[in-house]
Amino acid sequence: MKPITVTMQSFGSYLNRTVVDFTKLGDNAIFLITGATGGGKTTILDAMCFALYCKATGGRRSWSSMRSAAAPMGAETLVEFTFQLAGETYRFARSQSLYEARGSGALKTRESHACYRMKDGEWELLLSGAEARVREKAEELLGLTCEQFSQVIVLPQGDFLKLLLSSSRDKTQIFQTLFATVRWERATRNLKELASSLSREAGELEAAKKSILEQEAVENLPQLEQKQAALEKQLAQVQKERQAAEETLQKQNASVRVAEALTEQFLSLDKLKKRWEELERRADEMEKNRTKLEQARRAAGVYPYFAACQSAQKELALKQRSFQAARERFQAAEKALQSARQQLPLAKECRECLPRLSQKEANLLRVRESAVRYQDVQKRCADTQKRINEQEKKQLEAVTRLQTAEQQLRDGNTYIQQVQREISRMPQLLQEVQRLMDTDAAAALAGHLQEGVPCPVCGSVHHPNPARPSTRLQAAQEALQKARQSADRLERAQKRLQERQEQREQAQRDCDAGRDAVSALRNMLEGQEATLRELEQTMGDLRALPEIDRQLSAVRAQSRDSAARAEKLEQNASHAESAAAAAEAAYKATETAQREAEAAVQAAQKQLDDSVLQAGLHPEEDYAALLLPPEQIQALEQMLTAYKAARESAYQQISALETELKGKAMPDLAAVRGAQTQAQKHVGELAQSFGKLEQGLASALQSLERLERLEQEGKQVEQAYARSSRLAMLLSGKNAYKIPLQQFVLGVMLDDILTSANQFFATLSSGRYSLNRITGPTGGNALSGLDMQVFDAYTGGARAVETLSGGELFLASLSLAFGLSDVVQSYSGGVHLDSLFIDEGFGTLDQETLDTAMKALAQLQSMGRTIGIISHVSELKNRIAAQIVVGKDPEGGSTAEVRMQ
Repeated sequence: MKPITVTMQSFGSYLNRTVVDFTKLGDNAIFLITGATGGGKTTILDAMCFALYCKATGGRRSWSSMRSAAAPMGAETLVEFTFQLAGETYRFARSQSLYEARGSGALKTRESHACYRMKDGEWELLLSGAEARVREKAEELLGLTCEQFSQVIVLPQGDFLKLLLSSSRDKTQIFQTLFATVRWERATRNLKELASSLSREAGELEAAKKSILEQEAVENLPQLEQKQAALEKQLAQVQKERQAAEETLQKQNASVRVAEALTEQFLSLDKLKKRWEELERRADEMEKNRTKLEQARRAAGVYPYFAACQSAQKELALKQRSFQAARERFQAAEKALQSARQQLPLAKECRECLPRLSQKEANLLRVRESAVRYQDVQKRCADTQKRINEQEKKQLEAVTRLQTAEQQLRDGNTYIQQVQREISRMPQLLQEVQRLMDTDAAAALAGHLQEGVPCPVCGSVHHPNPARPSTRLQAAQEALQKARQSADRLERAQKRLQERQEQREQAQRDCDAGRDAVSALRNMLEGQEATLRELEQTMGDLRALPEIDRQLSAVRAQSRDSAARAEKLEQNASHAESAAAAAEAAYKATETAQREAEAAVQAAQKQLDDSVLQAGLHPEEDYAALLLPPEQIQALEQMLTAYKAARESAYQQISALETELKGKAMPDLAAVRGAQTQAQKHVGELAQSFGKLEQGLASALQSLERLERLEQEGKQVEQAYARSSRLAMLLSGKNAYKIPLQQFVLGVMLDDILTSANQFFATLSSGRYSLNRITGPTGGNALSGLDMQVFDAYTGGARAVETLSGGELFLASLSLAFGLSDVVQSYSGGVHLDSLFIDEGFGTLDQETLDTAMKALAQLQSMGRTIGIISHVSELKNRIAAQIVVGKDPEGGSTAEVRMQ
């Protein structure tokens, strides 16, 4: 992978949009990322990693910590990374912005994630949307996770120097950071925790067994089995006693039921006898009700005729009142008709004045129309006069502009003639200047000299004292310069003169148009004034619209009132005639109805007298008082029938019970129930004893089962604990080699890294040195397995790493860093990263070691790698030409600029 560009905005310390173009550094270059401490050097690498994985280097920082604190709320946080990989060009882009939600105003986040590939000169979208999908695409292309990418592209050289000089225990902590091998330590810790957990579980099982034995009040399993057998024997004995007691209780229950039934029969006989006595007391009352019912039935045959006679009399009284009222209404209608006929001449007079009012209304309408038109024409006259005044003002302005334009045109012609005279002198001035320069060649040559440009005579790039031209030459040159300036001004002057000519012509056109417009407007005004005079003659003295409208309203109101009054009088006469005719008809009809009602009363009275005789009632008797409503008659019939049935039923029941109870006595129910209670109590006591024994037996069986299960589980847990504790001790380093599992794994990985690192170390040390891991057991209690030594080809033996010089230690640590990078890449699918970054580590080097380091980096560069050094060491600025300089933005952020010294 080779970076091309990195773009940042509101990211880290880069507030404004910043683009770092790596192509300006050249191919296979060593370049320096320099700037003040904390200025934003490492942020460039964070942006590369963030664009790929949405996390900064090491996977520790996300959006919230990478957004610029000084960025305004609406500013977008943006990172883009463009790079080449396996002949293809890719671009990964991520952005985040804040916005206020509608309504609530709460801050919300909007993110964008996408990756592209260059195809036929244009970007082709590969993926967009979810952050994880774009990160997975980066892992697929590079074969590296975020943590692995951070390890192989950013090499903290200072950490590898510590790695070389530290003990095995210290190396373990460093490797956990570099190799992310904490999972092996976690495996050992998990195994220890498993052994501890099994130990606790075994103790808990033993405590559970002890608790069960204490609960059952026994000391061991055999005693619990004996307790179970004893409980089963007691339970069988109680069950036999319980069955015998339940049989006795059933017999007592049957005796109680027989005694209760016989007692109920004796009590029922007493209730029936009391009921019979009550019925006997009501016999007289029932006889009276029977007589009342018979009289009501006879009177019911007469009642319809009585009611008919009463109704006929009421109808006669009603007809008589109607006749009297109809006669009074007829008399009143006759009077109203005479009064209405007397008002008809007045209605005729109102009708005759309507045409005169209509003609007056029409005349007023014509006058009003003329008045409205008169006001409109007056308004138009005023508008026309206003337009005339405005047009005259514009015409005056046009005349002024015309005069100004003519004056400017004359001045321009004079200026151009003067310039043309100056230009005509140019050939003569050129000859004069050339002649004077020929006589003063040194001054002419000095006029072309420039600081920093070699002199054509002596070759010097500095000209401290050039020759000066003569006074005549200077005057001639100044005159020629003025003539040339005049030539330059001529074209502009002619252009301005043409513009002034056009301005004069436009002003002339405006003057002519103004005169025509004023003339037309004056003719229009004269016509409008003539119309006003004609309208004044038409209107006469009545010209005010309010007065015209007032008179018009009065005429219309008078016309409406006359028409309404005439119509009302005519309608009154018509209604009076109709009312009189209707009243007369009603009067005659009520008279006839009265005579018919009198005949109906006589007929109804005769039918009533005949029906009284037939029913056997006295004519003078109040048979209306004997009448009963139908529902009361029905109620009396039902009551008498029910009384008869109740007597018969009581008699029959008493006879039957006396026959059945003959020779029997009332039983002692309390004594029988007492015996039943004693039997129930005995059964309950036996059931309670049986329940306790049954519960005790169930608890013993359950405890026995749990105890046997706990015994089996305890054996399994003890076996598992023995295995796990032994394995945990081995993996934690309590073995012959004193190497924990994590250090063993780290040792294997360290062997691979040393193999790759020695290829670099051999090249950088001209084949003299290589690094080896010390294997085999060590004395004492110290952990081992990660210690290193140096093999010196010059001496043919191994020696401690600490014996290397400062420069040699730097080469060893640098080789170890590159070895780690290659091994991680090979573990991740063989992806080759052509560009690597070394983060700091140069600040403590002396001059000799720094020289050695630079020679080593030059050798690595010749192997085809682009190496970036992140450092603020000033000495590196003089040694490395290609630089990315990180500085301060005037607005408070950081800037990054590619420079080639």
